Amino acid sequence: MNEKPYHIGKRGDTVVLSTSSFRTERRSFLHSEVFNRELAAALAACGVIAVFGFFFALFYEITVLAVLASVFLFAVFFFVFRMYVFRETILETVFDRGKGEIAITLKGAIGEKTVSFLLSDLESIALNHISTRSENLDAVQLVERVAVQHGTVIPGFGKTEDFYNVELSFSGRKAVILSVEERGGAVMAIAELKSFLSGRVPDSLWKA
Repeated sequence: MNEKPYHIGKRGDTVVLSTSSFRTERRSFLHSEVFNRELAAALAACGVIAVFGFFFALFYEITVLAVLASVFLFAVFFFVFRMYVFRETILETVFDRGKGEIAITLKGAIGEKTVSFLLSDLESIALNHISTRSENLDAVQLVERVAVQHGTVIPGFGKTEDFYNVELSFSGRKAVILSVEERGGAVMAIAELKSFLSGRVPDSLWKA
């Protein structure tokens, strides 16, 4: 069973939705399938070990113990880079009835950015569907022909991508707080959010 790409829960008098799935642009094939956070962390760890190894070799003899130590240090640096440098960006939406506001915070590796709205300005919580496709079809066809010539198939390359968004509307402004590729996932998220926000948000604002 696939893990949900979001978490909804209560924190005191607030309801919090946290997710790393909130972008609605097309994914880069190279980024998602070849270059990922784990690979980036591994390359960074290898770079640090290589620098240490170079200077160590200038003054000391390379022994089995030194090799084992480098493997241990690689694991440590990989963990540090993955957890603190190449960690996923999290979007956290906090419904605070006590303060009468909704705070949307983007939490990245180098800081946070928060935008707040009055809870009384909330006009709707809706499910919105958008489809995106490659604009340069000639380039897509060229890449596909080259891939076939090399006996390679790129699953989903150049195809239309669908996003189902949980969207908040505030007096003409909109904010996407969750974006998933399956409609059922967005419907389930709205149902959970509605359950948690019962008594906090009028039923008339739910548009899903």
